[in-house]
Amino acid sequence: MAIGRTDSMQEIITLLDSIYGETIIGTDVNLIKHLFYYLRFENEEFSFEYDDRYMSVVVHNVLQDYVELNVPDFIEGTSRRAKIKFEVINVLYVFEVIIEDIRSNIVKIKLPTELQSAEMRKYRRVSCDDLFMDFVILFKSFKGGKYVSGDNSHAERQFTNLVREVKKDVPDIKLLNQIFTESIIKISSEFEFVIYKQGDGHEFIKNSLMIDNKTIYISDCSEVETYLLELDSKFHKTYNDVYKEKLEIIGEFQAKKFFEVLQKKESRNFLVSYIISPVTLFDKVIGHLKVYTTAMDKHLLTNHHLEYVHELAEIFSYGLTKISIKGNSFNDVYTNTRIIDVSISGLLFEVNDISLYNYLKKHTSIKMYIPIGKANLEINGEIVRFIKVEDGFRLGVNFFSSNPGDMKDLETYIYERKGNILSE
Repeated sequence: MAIGRTDSMQEIITLLDSIYGETIIGTDVNLIKHLFYYLRFENEEFSFEYDDRYMSVVVHNVLQDYVELNVPDFIEGTSRRAKIKFEVINVLYVFEVIIEDIRSNIVKIKLPTELQSAEMRKYRRVSCDDLFMDFVILFKSFKGGKYVSGDNSHAERQFTNLVREVKKDVPDIKLLNQIFTESIIKISSEFEFVIYKQGDGHEFIKNSLMIDNKTIYISDCSEVETYLLELDSKFHKTYNDVYKEKLEIIGEFQAKKFFEVLQKKESRNFLVSYIISPVTLFDKVIGHLKVYTTAMDKHLLTNHHLEYVHELAEIFSYGLTKISIKGNSFNDVYTNTRIIDVSISGLLFEVNDISLYNYLKKHTSIKMYIPIGKANLEINGEIVRFIKVEDGFRLGVNFFSSNPGDMKDLETYIYERKGNILSE
């Protein structure tokens, strides 16, 4: 069903009539042809969805009944339909199109005959080719996701100074490490903190932690059965998952023999009980914290100690990731990222690292630092859209607060880029 013409549609018609005179205004098909002429004239990139893949494309040519799209590295599948999405003068258009022909990177589609979906944007967006930003994540919960009052309150009571530090935009890594160490000593003076390196001998523990990021808890090193118990817990486990893997590969006798050797070795080292929590960066295991007691300590680590160490490692890992996002301290990602488009209410930006992309799905509140001329805008926003494209990922943000005067500077930038129509 065709959609009625809006003022913005008439604006694009008037604009393109001055460029192209061969089409006749009055039917949807000619209006749609004007839209594709505009995209070609501006060499505007837009979204092309095919076989669950999102690609950025441009218009190669506009024919009488067809449009040729340049789709880099196109791989033909079984489907002959695709979905295209683009924005012209503050209106978002979505079409499902039929693919007529494919020649290498050139995909020929049937020109849509009617407007299928057109949504008016409240604020005008402008495309950017020279605008970049840095960003940091804002604290809602170190666990990610929605704010959980109980989790945060418990953590703040137990680790007041540590939580206070990770709430900062950019925590101090030296202070973070000092508070972290002091918190561990309250449980046991016997501990090790390891960041993994290739061939460092920690592969067994690393592989076990990487299965599900749960904390390993061995409550009594004198019994091999303690190593193999199946625990029903969201955040801790024994070596039961590793044991099951070995059962399938080497059989029950050899699998149990492996853990008997491990248990005897740890008993000879006077271990009584221990807790091993994963240390993560972007939720990927990069090391571990091992807290243990020996025969000289004369006490076992309890469930209370287990919860304490697990939560401590979680908060510390959150702090490390937050530092890495802003400062590239661990040479993992760099968050000086390109802004795709911007309006007075939000923006779309790109990232290339899948670990960062997945992490931001849980930690959606961010502070953005956007240099515009002599000004450096500081705007807080909530990530509300996650889009996979051929060459990376794009994230849509809605603004919710800013420094005084920053929105005026942004409005001036948009005005200068696209004229004085900021909303309709």
